[in-house]
Amino acid sequence: MIKKTFLFSVIVPVLLLISCKKNDTQEQSNTVKSKLKSAQIVNASNKFCFELLKSVQTQAPESNLFISPFSSMEALSMAYNGAAGSTKDEMAGTLGFAQYSDKEINEYNQSLTNALISADEKVNFEVANSIWYRLGFTVLQSFLDVNSNYYSAEVNALDFNNSNAVTTINNWVDAKTHDKIKTIIDEIPGNAIMYLINAIYFKGDWKFEFDSTKSIKTDFFLENGSTVQQDQMSMEAEINYYSNDDFQVVELPYGAGTFNFIIILPKTGKNVTDLLSGLTDAKWTDIINSMNKAEVVVKIPKFKFELNVLLNASLGNMGMKSAFSSGLADFSGIDGVKDLYISRVIHKTYINLDEKGTEAAAVTAVEIGNSLSIDSLPHVTEYFVVDRPFIYAITEKSTGAVIIYV
Repeated sequence: MIKKTFLFSVIVPVLLLISCKKNDTQEQSNTVKSKLKSAQIVNASNKFCFELLKSVQTQAPESNLFISPFSSMEALSMAYNGAAGSTKDEMAGTLGFAQYSDKEINEYNQSLTNALISADEKVNFEVANSIWYRLGFTVLQSFLDVNSNYYSAEVNALDFNNSNAVTTINNWVDAKTHDKIKTIIDEIPGNAIMYLINAIYFKGDWKFEFDSTKSIKTDFFLENGSTVQQDQMSMEAEINYYSNDDFQVVELPYGAGTFNFIIILPKTGKNVTDLLSGLTDAKWTDIINSMNKAEVVVKIPKFKFELNVLLNASLGNMGMKSAFSSGLADFSGIDGVKDLYISRVIHKTYINLDEKGTEAAAVTAVEIGNSLSIDSLPHVTEYFVVDRPFIYAITEKSTGAVIIYV
């Protein structure tokens, strides 16, 4: 495994919203953004993406990271529809919802999902949501209705005491991620009342495929000074590229070119940690808008990677504190009583990148517990050789969304 490679998500493959480049897709982007109600919400979502990535990286500084802010946002947005009081205020601040009504937020998420699903007929991007609650637990119909209407959430009452309950939920996850993420939970705690689950799946072939006959074994240089062997792919094409004193960036398109794989490679003497610390939604937009067409030789590693991370601490550090506190949390919008809290936010991701393209998936499960009951330059050939830790993202051009980010 390549040490310390960081990935962004709108898929999965990661989902972050960014401004599109000033090119032929700008008019299309403006049209889509108008349908998404508010460009400000897009900016707020972008901010959440980068803050989540940094917070997770702080919790596990020596780990490879691959997270999907889009998946996390979807699952947490469903939970947000049941929050009230200070719990709702904290979630709004963390997710970037503070200035918007519930209706605006839900319509935004719905429009974004629909836009992404239909963005490129040559790329398979799927989104699925579900709600599973303990059989016999009374859920307010208004909570179920809003999540069914805006998030197309499947609603299921399930006997959590049945030995098959875990398998039932995991089978749903397995099916929605095309067998890439087989499980999201290992057990159902006695105080678990509900699971709000988002699953996304991405599969896209490169617009300019890598030649498998040119793939070779070569060294990959880790930040600690050691080296490991990598399977390196190679291709040359006219693609979007940018370089400055700190890093190089390339944009590798999938399918028709709406979804893209973006790599930020630190220059010699720089590192991923330093770049990440200064990476904001505004900085990301500047980077994207700075790229121009250039003839580039690209050499990047093939890799397959899975991540399983608990987001409780990361979200808490971002301002969502009372939501995780039994006795302080207020999710009365779910059951009408202040007896629920978020016990776990479980996040799993998968990515497989090779000469043909990329396949990725992400699942986020918000587990609700019951606190009361325990039942640049054209014509110049540039070289982009990824032989050290790097940052990458899968994005969608027309919406400006980052599906997955590492």
